[in-house]
Amino acid sequence: MQAGPGSAPLVGRDDELGALVAAALSGGGGVTLLAGEAGSGKTRLLDEVADRAARAGARVLRGHAVPGGGAFRPLAEALAPAADPALARDERVAAFRPVLARILPAWTAGGVDAVHLVDPVLVLGEAVGELLGVIAGDGRAVVVLDDLHWADRDTLAVLEYLAGRLEGARVRVLGSMRSDEHPPAGLAPLRRAAGVGTVDLGRLAGDDAARLAEAVVGGALSVEVREHVVGAAEGLPLLVEELAARLAESGAIIRRDGRWAASGPLPTEVPEAFAETVAERVVALDPADRDVVRVAALLGRDLPWDLLPTAAGTDAAAAAGALRRAVEARLLVAGPDGVLRWRHALTQDAVLAGLTGPERAVLAARAAGSLDRTDLAGPALARVAELHARGGDPDRAAALLLRHAREHRAAGAPAAALGVLEQATALAGATHRVPVAVERVEVLSLLARPDAALAVGAPLLGAAAGASRTALAVALARGCVAADRLDEARAFLDRAGDPDDPGVLALSAHVALGSGDVGEALRLAGAAVDTAVDTTVEAGGHPEAACEALEVVGRVHRRTDPERSAAAFRRAADLAERHGLTDWRIRALAELGVADIFGTGDGEPLRRGAELAREAGMLATAAMLEVQLIAVANGRQGPVASGVDAERVAQRAGRLGLRGLQGHALAFVARGRVFAGRIEEVDALLDEAAALSANPVHVESARALARAHDRWLAGDVAAALPAYDTAIDVLRRAEGSNPTPSWGERALLRTALAPEDDGPREELRRSDVLVQSLNRGALHWCDAVAAAARGDDPAPELAAGDELLRHRPFFRHLLRGYLLEGTVLGDTVLGDPLPVLHEALAWAAGTGEVRLAEWCRERLRQLGAPVPRPQRDHTGVPPELRAVGVTGREMEVLRLVGEGLANPEIAARLHLSRRTVETHVGNLLAKTGAPSRGALRSRVPS
Repeated sequence: MQAGPGSAPLVGRDDELGALVAAALSGGGGVTLLAGEAGSGKTRLLDEVADRAARAGARVLRGHAVPGGGAFRPLAEALAPAADPALARDERVAAFRPVLARILPAWTAGGVDAVHLVDPVLVLGEAVGELLGVIAGDGRAVVVLDDLHWADRDTLAVLEYLAGRLEGARVRVLGSMRSDEHPPAGLAPLRRAAGVGTVDLGRLAGDDAARLAEAVVGGALSVEVREHVVGAAEGLPLLVEELAARLAESGAIIRRDGRWAASGPLPTEVPEAFAETVAERVVALDPADRDVVRVAALLGRDLPWDLLPTAAGTDAAAAAGALRRAVEARLLVAGPDGVLRWRHALTQDAVLAGLTGPERAVLAARAAGSLDRTDLAGPALARVAELHARGGDPDRAAALLLRHAREHRAAGAPAAALGVLEQATALAGATHRVPVAVERVEVLSLLARPDAALAVGAPLLGAAAGASRTALAVALARGCVAADRLDEARAFLDRAGDPDDPGVLALSAHVALGSGDVGEALRLAGAAVDTAVDTTVEAGGHPEAACEALEVVGRVHRRTDPERSAAAFRRAADLAERHGLTDWRIRALAELGVADIFGTGDGEPLRRGAELAREAGMLATAAMLEVQLIAVANGRQGPVASGVDAERVAQRAGRLGLRGLQGHALAFVARGRVFAGRIEEVDALLDEAAALSANPVHVESARALARAHDRWLAGDVAAALPAYDTAIDVLRRAEGSNPTPSWGERALLRTALAPEDDGPREELRRSDVLVQSLNRGALHWCDAVAAAARGDDPAPELAAGDELLRHRPFFRHLLRGYLLEGTVLGDTVLGDPLPVLHEALAWAAGTGEVRLAEWCRERLRQLGAPVPRPQRDHTGVPPELRAVGVTGREMEVLRLVGEGLANPEIAARLHLSRRTVETHVGNLLAKTGAPSRGALRSRVPS
């Protein structure tokens, strides 16, 4: 023969080859599937495409799926050789390092089982998309994934996500799948997804099948042999090759007159002939080699060399020799990477078909007993579980599958975990029935399938006892809580085996708080903390339950007793850190961050929480915390700067499917546009935010607030007032809405313009929105206006408000501007407006708040005061000196004064006149309050 089976040239595949090469090397990114029945030559065709893509300069990554290969097996195999851990330092990939570490063994992980707000598969899809973009660089990347009909559901979900994510990228995924079998769950949605193309690989035409057979045997076929091969193989390339090779090797055809002709009767049943060929090759091996090959067939498609010697009961050298002889017998084939594989999946099936049922059971039991160890992990768990099931020990198989499912869940593959648990359920005996059900209920709840979770767990609850009953009741109740079905959750908790269990108490407190029973929530939470917090896990403690209970305590007291609330959250954070409960620590830090939003903090708990979430791969949680950080930054840096960050977070939230979070971020983007002078973009952004939000109350209020800010910045105070009224009216009608600073803004502006009207400030005083420190500060300034109108000294109230507002300089300057709108006895409450305007202008000029800066300039013009030139406003002046009105040129003079230079030397250095330098020094003495030139030197920042 000129070409053995599997090595013959491609015949009759020009159209399919052209379509796949075009998809790989031209146009945008996406996913293309090659569909064909077993034996149609899918792998051979993909080999050719990969070879041509590599020769064209593309980066080619290859992986393949196998039955029981574990979650994300084909993706991990493809990415691992190209994903050097050094890539984790790339800014596009850095945030995804712990996510990618779940499928890339060489990458370091965050060391925590992440709790996700969205399907973790979406998070992995985003991570893989970014990584592929980095791998492709300025060129192209082609990812070839074979045998996707064996892929786990989570891999298929990632590919479905990538199909849309890679649009416009220079990355193409090519995958093969069988079309002659029932497709696995996830494959049909993938084929229907936008951005997915399909190339169908049919059977060969008669002439093409004949050409392929002639290539295998290395010569022309007689008419009789040609018709026999073409008719019997029915166009399947695998059968064409195997049949032609078998005819030549067996002597059924011989060379005669330059052609291959029949030497006798020709076999007519090709499938049986193929099986017979494999059986003959196995029987021809020595008995010891034969056992190794049969055990290899039991272990799976991908020939796990590390397990084979032990499973076969032989040493490594003997196993290696047996495999080499199996290659010579054309049962196995060595790939380009040197790794051995079955020549075809049907070859492995034929080897197994050659065993009787008892033979399979004996071999499987022997292999399972040899391989079953306490350190089993990954696909080995699934292999050994299958061997136990075949060998007659289904309960042990269920125990191993339960461990394997927990691995999948920790790796962010809930659908794969569910598939394994379904297998475990079918095998589990009395010992493992309830533990498998608990895990299955939790995974179904994670996948937002509460009805399915109840159907799995509820029928078992009555028969369960002790700790198993409690665990199952808590799992069922938590699934109901996630679906906001609090009555059902309470009913399951009432049926828990131990009502005093800390986990039951903590979750019951959560349910009570959700139902509005604050007193009962506090009672239950206190009981949970008392029984859970003081003992270690090893001693029967429940730190997770304590953290959950403390979270309830903190939420109950958030508005009524902020200090007690913060103390509960800090205690939860410390407890979680002590026990390594990263997810609960992040939750506590997030709650402390909310206190920062309402208070005067700088957002440090939120930053730590977001960093921990990114390290743990909890990208949705990190995005949520980043939105909260934007709320803090809005008051510290201003809406223009925080709007830039909000736009980035909105894009990430959109890709992760976090619609509500995306809507909140877009509302901040819209606010930034108002203060940046891009008002024409605001309505479209808020329309999009409203469409994304389940309850768009905050968007309606933000729209009215945007108009109020826009009108005030334009100098139209009369139009700003009714817009403010609309914004607050929306919040009045929304019970439980956030205590936004707009309450204080509106009350202050109305009080400044009409001190005799105490309605706005008294409404503010009676409202629980005073939990927000900005609103408390605004109320103090309202009272200052009222005091001045009565003829009293406003200074104490002004100082009290300033103490609360100095931590949020944007709002401080905005509200001081509102105070300048009104006069009491002919003067502003703040006194001379010029220092107020200069301070606000100096701050705004360094933050990009262009409209606030222009408002300050316009007021200075109206007062007939000098207006600093804009280009000097942006020079690097430290914030504390900007705040007193120091300009960029004055800063240059100040630095030279600090170096000890005299005025003539400064003039020469800066190419200024001596008189100009003297003026600048005089301005610096006045603005900084320095009594002398020597004292001025101490004002120079280090």
